[in-house]
Amino acid sequence: MSNRDRILEYALTLMNEEGAEAANTTRIAAELGISPGNLYYHFRNREEIVRVLFETLQAEFRAVLVEDVGPPIRAARFAAFYLRSFDLAWRYRFFFGGLLGLLRRDEELARRYRALQEWAIGELESIAGQLVKDGSMSRPRGRDGLRSVALNTWLIWMNWIRFLQISGKEVVTPSDVAAGANQLFDVLVPYLDPAFEKAARRVLARDLPG
Repeated sequence: MSNRDRILEYALTLMNEEGAEAANTTRIAAELGISPGNLYYHFRNREEIVRVLFETLQAEFRAVLVEDVGPPIRAARFAAFYLRSFDLAWRYRFFFGGLLGLLRRDEELARRYRALQEWAIGELESIAGQLVKDGSMSRPRGRDGLRSVALNTWLIWMNWIRFLQISGKEVVTPSDVAAGANQLFDVLVPYLDPAFEKAARRVLARDLPG
């Protein structure tokens, strides 16, 4: 493994365990047994490390969102989106837990995040619209019903870990994050066809960590 990859791997572990503020470049270099100059060759500061980690996160999320969404969208694929998206939230939990502070410190990161958010909400709206066309979901009431469903989906996914932290969870576990997938699914249940819901629930119950 290259020093660049070692830096990213250790920084991600450290940020997930202690928060992004704990991952200063001096500490990372010392823990990895490399010189500060070697680290600065790859990354000028912590913000650059966070940006690279975010790029990996967003690339994986974009793949999850657009993979296998051709009509009709099957229940197993629908459930798989929740499973994989919350697995991402767990693997990059430092970003979700410290989102506001990270964006305030780095305008470039904020710009990239806003672009992802705009794209993702549009994709989620398209998926909801496809489910309506498939007969797997009833159309939400209101002129912007589909947009509202997409926005609620995004808000729960992005804010679930912070909700847990604010609620007093000092250590967030995979099962805590899995509860977010169920919460997100519950928001959509009133609109879902019962047979479609049942099939998706079986997948969630089987594959979510207990």
